[in-house]
Amino acid sequence: MIEPVPVAGPRAFQQCLAALSRGRHVLVPGDDLTLAQEIMLKDEAARLGLMVLGPGCDPVPDTIQDGRVGVVGVSPQATRQVRRHLATAGEPGPVLTVGRRDLTSSVSGRSTLQALAAFDTDPTIRLIVIAADPPPAEVASLIREAARRLSTPVVEGPSLTDALRVL
Repeated sequence: MIEPVPVAGPRAFQQCLAALSRGRHVLVPGDDLTLAQEIMLKDEAARLGLMVLGPGCDPVPDTIQDGRVGVVGVSPQATRQVRRHLATAGEPGPVLTVGRRDLTSSVSGRSTLQALAAFDTDPTIRLIVIAADPPPAEVASLIREAARRLSTPVVEGPSLTDALRVL
């Protein structure tokens, strides 16, 4: 799974570009990027086959762990709730935190789409959970359409209990 380089501070944009040019995924836990910088970096990462996780995401402890359920973490609160639910069900798994703004109309789920694709290609992942508040209708439609094309089932946090029964 993805092992990103953490990047923060006033030079986060330049450091992200440098990490991407070295072939590394990046994690931006703080709010150190403007919206325009976030979009540019996520587009550049996608062009290179890499991911930008964040900005504005909680670094999740034990993000890279084995398990059958992959979590796309958008909302920090929803991600924590989903992780607690999975732990109670005995189903820990990897989390890709894409950032609070990723499902806004401006960013349009750039990293969410990449995270869905990354989990779909992982043969150990049997279910993908999107831990997020409801996005705008046009972004929700984009994400639903992408999810329909995957071979791995995708659910949103509230559907998790029913989805776990099929594992």
